[in-house]
Amino acid sequence: MDGTLLDDNGRVPDAFWPLLDELAQAGVMFVPASGRQYQTLHEVFGEHEGLVYIAENGANVVKDGASIVQEPVDPSIILPIVDWVRTTAAAGADLGIIVCGVRSAYIERSDPDFVSHVSRYYAALEVVADVHAAALDDVVLKLAIYDVGSAETRTGPALRGLNLAADVVVSGENYVDVMSRGANKGRALVRLQQQLGISRAQTMAFGDYLNDAEMLDAAEHSYAVANAHPSIRARARNIAPSNSEAGVISSILAALPHLQDGRVTSLP
Repeated sequence: MDGTLLDDNGRVPDAFWPLLDELAQAGVMFVPASGRQYQTLHEVFGEHEGLVYIAENGANVVKDGASIVQEPVDPSIILPIVDWVRTTAAAGADLGIIVCGVRSAYIERSDPDFVSHVSRYYAALEVVADVHAAALDDVVLKLAIYDVGSAETRTGPALRGLNLAADVVVSGENYVDVMSRGANKGRALVRLQQQLGISRAQTMAFGDYLNDAEMLDAAEHSYAVANAHPSIRARARNIAPSNSEAGVISSILAALPHLQDGRVTSLP
């Protein structure tokens, strides 16, 4: 989504919507895969028959409004991470934590700028007095830590240093996600391929940041957008134009000429 499909204003390009319909007519499944929660993805894409969502970086896969895969975090890791964020923020770091549950996301930092920023990514969001207490009443899929400094050089290494039973992945310039061991977009994609009988050779994937790495590995036709993190550009088999140039759309059309100029045919 961000940095890949969405433009620099955070919008889905207008040219995407007719392409989505053409993909469906040609028997091609489009799967939004994002660190965003399912509720936010559904708000963006709306009702489209057959659309499957890989949300929360692969911890929640949703088809027809129902989760078909969930990978909750170990509840024992939540309080140590919440405590680390609180302590580090009290020492002067500009941090915030989002506890991402199935029902809602929860934050306890309530300043307007932070709430406004987080609301862009979490349509279902609650400001609470204690995010750990809120987590007890939901199934937690992910802990997202927002670092105004450098997520890759500060928060990521610090959280890995806690040696908790979880995976720590830098998902953006300012975000670190803590997830269940082995949970990622790639594993979610592989499970979806297995359920639908779709091979790696029949799969295209697009990404721009470190949380896309395993997903690119799961697709024979892997694309990093031109603005991607250097390690993602090195990992992908192909380079697409940047998100500001609608690189996902142009690359799909180039790979599937059946969709161009309204000539839609079913693919094998």
